[in-house]
Amino acid sequence: MTETRKRSGRPAAGHALSLDQVLDAGLELLEELGAQGFGIRALARKLAITPMSVIYHVGDQQQLMQLLVERVHGEPLEEPAESMPAVQRVQVLLGHYMARVRRYPALTLCVFGDPRLFGGSLSAFSERLRHEVRQFDAEPELLFDLLVDYTHGHALALALAGEGAQPLAGAFEAGLRRLLR
Repeated sequence: MTETRKRSGRPAAGHALSLDQVLDAGLELLEELGAQGFGIRALARKLAITPMSVIYHVGDQQQLMQLLVERVHGEPLEEPAESMPAVQRVQVLLGHYMARVRRYPALTLCVFGDPRLFGGSLSAFSERLRHEVRQFDAEPELLFDLLVDYTHGHALALALAGEGAQPLAGAFEAGLRRLLR
């Protein structure tokens, strides 16, 4: 009896692959392998299709990364109530953003490594945060930079700690309160 090998390439009729499926698999694989092991070929292997099929859905590597960034950061963060003081709105926004960065640390490191990935939703979020900081601080650019660096550092530390992150519970909020005094 001859064993039939599964062909890679275009999915069989009735099993169409969507952009959402490609991006979901891409995010999962990026977080699993990190930036160094991730790419169109690795994603194609995971999806059991050809690299050209991946390119058909997402374009080149740069476009794939931009799509992944927008997939994660394009989803609007929960908005704090306008009735809250600006300082509290900053705390709420950064808390939500920190949770997102913590969930996708490899993607965040990719953004750090390639400034071209910082655009769209990330740029809009930065402007939103800057606007809030300007409402209450005499040196808003300095505070903005400190808040962003602190948030990224804490989120990445928690992501790396994995199961050992429990002792850090509440530390982000405490540090944020200290920075915002």
